[in-house]
Amino acid sequence: MTPLPLSVHSVDSGSKRRDKLKQHDIDDNEEPNYSREGVLDIARSRTGWLLVFCIGLLLAAVVVEQFEDVLAGHVELSFFVPLIMGHGGNTGSQSVTTVIRALALKQVTNKDVVRVVAKEATAGCMMGAVLGLCILAFSWVWSGISLQVGAAVSIALPLVSLWANGLGALLTLLADRLHFDPAVTSVPFMTTIVDSTGLIIYFYIAKWMLGFNSSEAHQ
Repeated sequence: MTPLPLSVHSVDSGSKRRDKLKQHDIDDNEEPNYSREGVLDIARSRTGWLLVFCIGLLLAAVVVEQFEDVLAGHVELSFFVPLIMGHGGNTGSQSVTTVIRALALKQVTNKDVVRVVAKEATAGCMMGAVLGLCILAFSWVWSGISLQVGAAVSIALPLVSLWANGLGALLTLLADRLHFDPAVTSVPFMTTIVDSTGLIIYFYIAKWMLGFNSSEAHQ
């Protein structure tokens, strides 16, 4: 008994059903479409992370208050507080952007944590060292900043860069591993942590370089 030939219509119907199922799977896994998002959707998805960023700034203010004696004894240290905070945030953001791009192009995966973090941290340290040398040279020619303060900044910048870059890469890979959007979550988290910890690194190096202790502030 010879099998009945399939009609063109039945083949087309089966093909269309498969195409619809595939399209349905693609739609389910599709990333949020920016062109379809409303203003409220955008605000709702970002406000929480901006609150996290605000908490980071408050923590940075607390750190500054804890080192009030150091600042009182060496006012020129305060000149570089915006530089330390801004540099940490900027270099960390560059790291986040670079790793997100590498993930999108499938050049790395969230399993390459050690390699990516080490690479970004080393690059950050090198970039910070270049900027630190510039600050040291600037303190040499400008009488408003002592050479000791310039040296403290030049040592702090590479360490803050190393920390910010490594942390930015780590948080991006972690966000990808947990299926969060790294572009939205990594930068606020990184900035929140780096703002306060970067200042702690800076002030402790300044205390060490300047040989400062709390009793000096009361003399």
